[in-house]
Amino acid sequence: MTISKKIFSALLPVMCLGAFKSGAQVVFLTEKKKEAQVKIFQTQYKLEADVVVFKTPFIDNAVENKGIWFFTKHEGECNKIITYTKEKQLADLKVYFTSDKNEAGWINKKKKYIMN
Repeated sequence: MTISKKIFSALLPVMCLGAFKSGAQVVFLTEKKKEAQVKIFQTQYKLEADVVVFKTPFIDNAVENKGIWFFTKHEGECNKIITYTKEKQLADLKVYFTSDKNEAGWINKKKKYIMN
Protein backbone atom coordinates (compact mmCIF):
# COMPACT_ATOMS: atom_id res chain seq x y z
CA MET A 1 0.00 0.00 0.00
CA THR A 2 1.45 3.37 -0.96
CA ILE A 3 1.81 6.24 1.49
CA SER A 4 -1.05 8.21 -0.10
CA LYS A 5 -3.37 5.19 0.20
CA LYS A 6 -2.37 4.77 3.85
CA ILE A 7 -3.10 8.44 4.54
CA PHE A 8 -6.45 8.21 2.72
CA SER A 9 -7.37 5.07 4.68
CA ALA A 10 -6.49 6.79 7.94
CA LEU A 11 -8.45 9.94 7.08
CA LEU A 12 -11.54 8.22 5.67
CA PRO A 13 -13.27 7.77 9.06
CA VAL A 14 -12.62 11.43 9.90
CA MET A 15 -14.01 12.58 6.54
CA CYS A 16 -17.11 10.42 7.06
CA LEU A 17 -17.64 11.88 10.49
CA GLY A 18 -17.40 15.35 9.00
CA ALA A 19 -20.00 14.46 6.41
CA PHE A 20 -22.26 13.09 9.12
CA LYS A 21 -21.88 16.20 11.23
CA SER A 22 -22.76 18.53 8.39
CA GLY A 23 -26.02 20.15 9.46
CA ALA A 24 -26.14 18.15 12.68
CA GLN A 25 -26.63 19.81 16.02
CA VAL A 26 -23.68 18.59 18.02
CA VAL A 27 -22.76 21.35 20.44
CA PHE A 28 -19.92 21.95 22.85
CA LEU A 29 -20.58 24.16 25.87
CA THR A 30 -17.79 26.49 26.96
CA GLU A 31 -17.59 29.04 29.74
CA LYS A 32 -15.01 31.02 27.77
CA LYS A 33 -17.14 33.67 26.05
CA LYS A 34 -14.45 34.50 23.46
CA GLU A 35 -14.30 30.87 22.25
CA ALA A 36 -18.05 30.62 21.68
CA GLN A 37 -19.54 30.86 18.21
CA VAL A 38 -23.08 31.29 19.53
CA LYS A 39 -24.36 32.99 22.69
CA ILE A 40 -27.46 31.33 24.12
CA PHE A 41 -30.06 32.79 26.46
CA GLN A 42 -32.18 30.12 28.13
CA THR A 43 -35.75 31.32 28.45
CA GLN A 44 -38.42 29.90 30.72
CA TYR A 45 -41.12 30.73 28.18
CA LYS A 46 -41.60 28.84 24.92
CA LEU A 47 -43.27 31.82 23.24
CA GLU A 48 -40.15 33.92 23.83
CA ALA A 49 -37.77 31.40 22.20
CA ASP A 50 -36.16 31.43 18.76
CA VAL A 51 -35.79 27.67 18.94
CA VAL A 52 -37.22 24.88 21.09
CA VAL A 53 -34.44 22.41 21.87
CA PHE A 54 -34.57 18.80 22.93
CA LYS A 55 -31.31 17.51 24.45
CA THR A 56 -30.72 14.03 23.10
CA PRO A 57 -28.47 11.52 24.84
CA PHE A 58 -27.55 9.99 21.47
CA ILE A 59 -25.33 11.69 18.88
CA ASP A 60 -27.12 9.81 16.09
CA ASN A 61 -30.34 11.69 16.88
CA ALA A 62 -28.73 15.11 16.37
CA VAL A 63 -29.20 15.27 12.61
CA GLU A 64 -30.01 18.32 10.53
CA ASN A 65 -30.96 21.66 12.05
CA LYS A 66 -34.21 20.68 13.76
CA GLY A 67 -33.64 21.69 17.37
CA ILE A 68 -32.42 18.31 18.57
CA TRP A 69 -29.04 18.91 20.17
CA PHE A 70 -26.40 16.53 21.42
CA PHE A 71 -24.04 18.07 23.98
CA THR A 72 -20.56 16.63 23.52
CA LYS A 73 -17.72 16.75 26.02
CA HIS A 74 -15.19 16.90 23.17
CA GLU A 75 -14.79 20.16 21.29
CA GLY A 76 -13.46 18.35 18.21
CA GLU A 77 -16.80 16.56 17.72
CA CYS A 78 -18.99 19.65 17.67
CA ASN A 79 -20.64 21.73 14.97
CA LYS A 80 -21.02 24.76 17.22
CA ILE A 81 -19.34 26.02 20.34
CA ILE A 82 -21.93 27.68 22.55
CA THR A 83 -21.99 29.61 25.78
CA TYR A 84 -24.79 30.84 27.98
CA THR A 85 -25.46 34.48 28.69
CA LYS A 86 -27.67 35.83 31.45
CA GLU A 87 -28.50 38.92 29.42
CA LYS A 88 -31.18 38.33 26.80
CA GLN A 89 -30.10 41.29 24.66
CA LEU A 90 -26.56 39.85 24.27
CA ALA A 91 -27.77 36.47 23.03
CA ASP A 92 -27.62 35.29 19.44
CA LEU A 93 -30.40 32.81 20.20
CA LYS A 94 -33.13 32.52 22.81
CA VAL A 95 -33.58 28.83 23.61
CA TYR A 96 -36.35 26.98 25.37
CA PHE A 97 -35.44 23.43 26.45
CA THR A 98 -38.15 20.80 26.26
CA SER A 99 -38.35 17.22 27.51
CA ASP A 100 -40.57 16.28 24.53
CA LYS A 101 -38.63 15.49 21.34
CA ASN A 102 -41.72 16.22 19.24
CA GLU A 103 -41.78 19.87 20.40
CA ALA A 104 -38.28 20.59 19.11
CA GLY A 105 -37.95 23.00 16.22
CA TRP A 106 -37.48 26.53 15.04
CA ILE A 107 -39.95 29.26 15.99
CA ASN A 108 -37.94 32.11 14.48
CA LYS A 109 -36.79 30.55 11.21
CA LYS A 110 -34.86 33.74 10.30
CA LYS A 111 -32.29 32.76 12.93
CA LYS A 112 -31.93 29.16 11.78
CA TYR A 113 -28.74 30.05 9.86
CA ILE A 114 -26.97 30.69 13.17
CA MET A 115 -26.79 26.96 13.88
CA ASN A 116 -25.87 25.87 10.33
